Amino acid sequence: MNMGLFNRKNKKEEKNILSQSLSPSEKGDIGEDEVGSTLHSKSNQDYRYIQNYRYKDENGNTHQIDQIEIRKNGIFCIETKNYSGSIYGNENSKYWTQYIYSTKKNFYNPLMQNKSHVACLSRILNYKYKINSIIVFAQNNANNINIANVINKNQLLDYINNFDDSTNYSPDEMQSIMNVLLMNMTSVSNKEHINNIESNDNLINHHICPRCKMGMLVLKTGKFGLFYGCTNYPKCKFIKSFKQ
Repeated sequence: MNMGLFNRKNKKEEKNILSQSLSPSEKGDIGEDEVGSTLHSKSNQDYRYIQNYRYKDENGNTHQIDQIEIRKNGIFCIETKNYSGSIYGNENSKYWTQYIYSTKKNFYNPLMQNKSHVACLSRILNYKYKINSIIVFAQNNANNINIANVINKNQLLDYINNFDDSTNYSPDEMQSIMNVLLMNMTSVSNKEHINNIESNDNLINHHICPRCKMGMLVLKTGKFGLFYGCTNYPKCKFIKSFKQ
């Protein structure tokens, strides 16, 4: 018997059992810590970093962003997923799928989730900077996802180090961006944030704009097809993708 293989199998099963005993919040925190360690353990580059960034906008809506990494080659908004099993999904589907043995679970498309985080950061920074979205799977199980900015944890450092869209921030610019984000950071509890998400989902289900809470969501046609927009546009620029 190959005892090495046997031991690795046992350790994998123990890890799955332990993972299943943790709450989603606990698993998320562990994944964020691991991704943060990956980003900086072997990096000698100058950076500014915020983990678990929380912000309450002028309409009372709360936003929670897993990680923000500011480097000379860009600003990266990172959404971390610490899911086990096999992951499947595509860019345009509303939900992705997690398979663990014979169990199938759906979760909201993290690209769409992070799109709202990118929009939030853009507003805070007064639309002066490009925000780059990255989805990181902490358990290195994103191999079935063929999307450039959806990556495994063990690919993250190379991805960011090699990212090149001609951005070249100076240390002073990086610190200035960091200062604006920190000045707008808000103390928001987990309970308040979850309640806010549930409230916004309820508003959307009743076709009420969750951003301004005054306009209605109506179907519109834009450059890239159909979408739901707020009747208070251009004062309120909330949009939601249309899925048939």
